[in-house]
Amino acid sequence: MMRLSLVALCTVGTLAIPALTHSTPTEPNSKSAEVAPSRPEARSTPNVPAPPPSPTSRSNTLPRPVPRPPWFAAFLAGQNAPASPADETAQTREPSPLPSFDDAPPADREVSTPPPSPTPVSTKSQPKSPTPVAFNAARGEEYRLGAGDRLKIDFLNFPEYTGETQVLVDGSVNLTLVGQVNLANLTLEQAAAALQNAYSYYVRRPSITVSLLVPRPLRLAVSGEVNNPGTYTISLTENAQFPTVTDAIEQAGGVTQSADLRRVKVRRTDPGGRARVLTVNLWDLLQGNDLSQNIALRDGDTLSIPTATQVNLNEASQVASASFAAEYTQPLNVVVVGEVARPGSYTVDVSGNGEQPRLTRALEVAGGVTPTANISQVEVRRFTRSGQSQTLNIDLWRLLREGDRSQDPLLQPGDTIIIPTATEIDTTQAQNLAAASFAADLTQPLNVAVVGEVARPGPHIVNGETDNTGKESLPTVTRAIQVAGGITQLADVRNITVRRITREGTERTIDVDLWELLQGGDLQQDVLLQPGDTIVIPTATALTPTEAAEIASASFSPDAMPVNVIGEVGQPGTVEVPPNTPLNQAIMAAGGFNNRAKKGKVELVRLNPDGTVERREIEVDLSAGIDDQNNPSLRPNDVILVGRSGLSSFTDTVEQLLPPFSILRILNIF
Repeated sequence: MMRLSLVALCTVGTLAIPALTHSTPTEPNSKSAEVAPSRPEARSTPNVPAPPPSPTSRSNTLPRPVPRPPWFAAFLAGQNAPASPADETAQTREPSPLPSFDDAPPADREVSTPPPSPTPVSTKSQPKSPTPVAFNAARGEEYRLGAGDRLKIDFLNFPEYTGETQVLVDGSVNLTLVGQVNLANLTLEQAAAALQNAYSYYVRRPSITVSLLVPRPLRLAVSGEVNNPGTYTISLTENAQFPTVTDAIEQAGGVTQSADLRRVKVRRTDPGGRARVLTVNLWDLLQGNDLSQNIALRDGDTLSIPTATQVNLNEASQVASASFAAEYTQPLNVVVVGEVARPGSYTVDVSGNGEQPRLTRALEVAGGVTPTANISQVEVRRFTRSGQSQTLNIDLWRLLREGDRSQDPLLQPGDTIIIPTATEIDTTQAQNLAAASFAADLTQPLNVAVVGEVARPGPHIVNGETDNTGKESLPTVTRAIQVAGGITQLADVRNITVRRITREGTERTIDVDLWELLQGGDLQQDVLLQPGDTIVIPTATALTPTEAAEIASASFSPDAMPVNVIGEVGQPGTVEVPPNTPLNQAIMAAGGFNNRAKKGKVELVRLNPDGTVERREIEVDLSAGIDDQNNPSLRPNDVILVGRSGLSSFTDTVEQLLPPFSILRILNIF
């Protein structure tokens, strides 16, 4: 009977405990009404958060099993039970204190008894926490958490448990009571839902807010047409703005002129591991039409700048002036070949005003372009980041005539500049080119050869002439002829040629017509010379006296020529007369006829260039003008023989026959 009563009593006590527990009245706003009994061990939550259970669904489920209170064990042991089981039940349902973020124990420690609630600390004695930051989503992209993010977690109605924590390397946060909760790649809203799901076992309908205090630095990769491709770590700005595409490009040293700004690629991996590629048109951004192209980047993004298939010089000039363009403040190694004074490899420094080296600066360092250069087809060859060769076609005439600065592009390390040779040399363009800032300095002495109808044919060193102001002119064809002693009367000034060896090893011929220079003042015919030029002055087949007179007065004719006048003149011998001096003037320069001269005729002896000797008698008329028959123009080294008259010849013969002391010789009759 006693055993049956004891069993019945145990059965009644066991069935009464849940009734006592759930029938205990509670206040509507009491925290104890929201707190569930503590669990003996912590648990981890899955990566994907689950929404907290709604009140409706919770009310339709059975209550969770509650551990038996200590008074029930005492009752079974025969001890006195507490006066009020309901009070004991209420004591076991006090809310479990939540962990502090700074004092979180290891996740694998078993939580047997919840620690007491910490004493609230005045906020005045605590260091001020960073203000939670707000981010502007770009193209619908929200911020996703990762290792290094510092968070603030707020519990509604539990201010003493609000605190800060940092996302660990594996993407989780370590919290007491719930252990590790993985927040990697979750948005702030998803992270709050994950924490609510983790704490829903301990707190009914928990309300948790997650804020980002200090975002982690972003690791980005930049490749392609940038100055310094590679991986970069970029911290967010003070106003919590994500780095944009142009920020990453500037970090990588800026884009090169070979970049295709219309097809910039941003590669991003979503939380599911799927890679997405977004195309950005930075050219529209550069034109100011679409600022949305400068999108915000995320941690792990890869930025690729492709190479342009063709380079537009106008666009390249605008790209070079952009804020995200590459800047070369160090000397550049380039190669200059072709029609320049000193072709070869050069190190080009920045200009005096700090501007990056341009094409014309490299030409100046290489000694300048020669007059034979074809500056309308200059090429700049460079290797892109992809290893391909790219060619820029330059027309420097547009720079000289129109001031088109796009034809003077900025250089990059390793560029090769090619100055081709003109197939046909335009003397007008050669004159204009010689005045350019990037032209070769031709004021230095030049070694040239002058052959043909000049006074002293052969190699000569030619300098420019110095005017009254002290300015030295450039060496020209006429200056070289002057150094060679001037042209002769047999020179064909209409068909002079200048032979020039180009940098390619081929010979170029420039036709010069100095008669056009004399008649029309065409200075283009006075071609500028280069070192190694050969000037060929042919022999004229026919020359009128008028032409001979004009040529004789030219600056490239000799100032004087030697003429030999022998015989019956006042001062026989060699006389210096101006070029193309007629025969009559040469006789007068020699003192004129004496009283023994045969004044009607003289003999002219001339040595021709072909080695033959020409002799002819000329009837002299001192009052006549230039006439090829009676008063011809003389040439250098002509010989004029003035004979004796008949009476003088007879007298000389008789004088030779008379004795030395003859009365006739004494009286000087003969």
